[in-house]
Amino acid sequence: MFDMGHFHPTESVADKVSAVLQFSGELLVHVSRGVRWDSDHVAVFDDALRELMTEVVRAGALNRVHFALDYFDASVNRVAAWVIGARSTQKALLAALLEPGSRCGSWMRAGDSAGKLAMLEEQKTMPLGAVWDYYCQRQSVPLESEWPSEVRRHEAEVLNVRRP
Repeated sequence: MFDMGHFHPTESVADKVSAVLQFSGELLVHVSRGVRWDSDHVAVFDDALRELMTEVVRAGALNRVHFALDYFDASVNRVAAWVIGARSTQKALLAALLEPGSRCGSWMRAGDSAGKLAMLEEQKTMPLGAVWDYYCQRQSVPLESEWPSEVRRHEAEVLNVRRP
């Protein structure tokens, strides 16, 4: 098991995935974010999470890597924390799945490293946000700009009613 929040800030969990999967059938990753000396903060769509998902997809290990999401960050509304962490994880996975892996692989086999590099550079500016919004619409969930108001509504109608 890897716990992303318990690694040194300069270490990458992504760098370890392929090595461990050579000797282990499956891998559990606790998706969280370390902040200075503390761990278990809400995962955000950052480089560490994107690199992890890219490595899992490139390794063809989606069926062997399991992701666990939970957060102990009491400074953030728990529902919002769960939504932010889950959506960030899904966006990082979507970004990895959108990478033109098969085309890059064929260029590498043909010895065309420049073609692969050019495609990976082009992919950085492809419209991930538009694809994400389309995915959210297809799943009938609020868009990125809409979900915070849904959490505030839930807090007002449900959570605040429970408080004494």
